[in-house]
Amino acid sequence: MPRPTPPTDAELDAYIRTRYALLGVDISVLPVSDPEAPMDQERLLRNGRSILRQEVAAADFPIDPQLHIPIPYPVQLTAWTREPAP
Repeated sequence: MPRPTPPTDAELDAYIRTRYALLGVDISVLPVSDPEAPMDQERLLRNGRSILRQEVAAADFPIDPQLHIPIPYPVQLTAWTREPAP
């Protein structure tokens, strides 16, 4: 299966603006680009794109089928999965 094409900056910007709008945050009140402002739309979107791309890179790792994740209630899990108790 071919890897999906990474999203463009414009696609990520649209996603970020939509997420903020769904949260009720209107970023249009920020200046578009003002180095003197505490935050502007350009920096907000650049930071959002950076975070989204880091999450994708962090999630792109091979899963080890031998990995045993610690679980808080092993006895109940073994009962549900019908595995022998340790």
